[in-house]
Parts: sequence; structure tokens; C-alpha cells
Amino acid sequence: MNTSDPFEPRWRSVFDFRFGDFDYLGHMTATAYMMFFEEARVAWLSTSLGQQEPAYVVARQEIDFERELLRSDGPITIEIAVASAGHSRIDIHERLTSAHGRRHASSAASLVMWDRAQRRPRPCTEAEKALFATDA
Repeated sequence: MNTSDPFEPRWRSVFDFRFGDFDYLGHMTATAYMMFFEEARVAWLSTSLGQQEPAYVVARQEIDFERELLRSDGPITIEIAVASAGHSRIDIHERLTSAHGRRHASSAASLVMWDRAQRRPRPCTEAEKALFATDA
């Protein structure tokens, strides 16, 4: 990692590949990247907040595919860093690295905390505000 890199991970998850993660060219599919990023977010929020199913929706997801990812590159690590947090929205940066320590993809995502009963955005709870604080 570059020491001037402002990315300071709050969470790190390691994943093994599954059969359906690869296409006929032998590299990981675009949808598999999205699934791994989502699984890492759920692990981070559920573990950190003590909730089995954290209530949020993905408002935006942007992925930069930087390097081909092959089955031999596994397992992979997803790291999550908080970029900013607002009333009901949090912006995060994510990166996916291989077992070889190379970055294969980076992501920017906006999550909106969700009220399941009202089916609309809700304010962050105090626990979420503490978790999302960018100076923590």
C-alpha cells in the first residue's frame, strides 16, 4: 500500500471463490465483483452494529476494474473505508485485492439507511453515526 494513500480501511473481509464467480474466459465476472463488495458491506455493518440484516440500500455503485482476476489469485480480500457520512447517507470506498497483494478493483458506493416499515430513507442511528464518523 502506498503510504500517501488516504484509504484507511475500517473493515476487511476475506473470501474464497465459488464456482459461478468465473466466466468462460477464466476470469471473475463483473457481477461477482458486485456480490463480493455487497457481502463485505453486510459483514461490516452486521458485525459492527450487531444486526443480522442491516437495513440499507445501495444508491450508487461505481467499480473500476483494474486487473484481471483469475481463480489462481484467490482468496480475495475486500477492504472498506468511510469517505463521508450524512444524515441518512454514507459514502464508502472499497478495494479488492488478491492473495498476491495486488489490487484488482476499487469501488465507490453510496449507502442510504433504510426504514423497512415505511419503505424510505431514515436518519442514521447513534450507533451508525459513531461507526461512520470519518475521524474515528
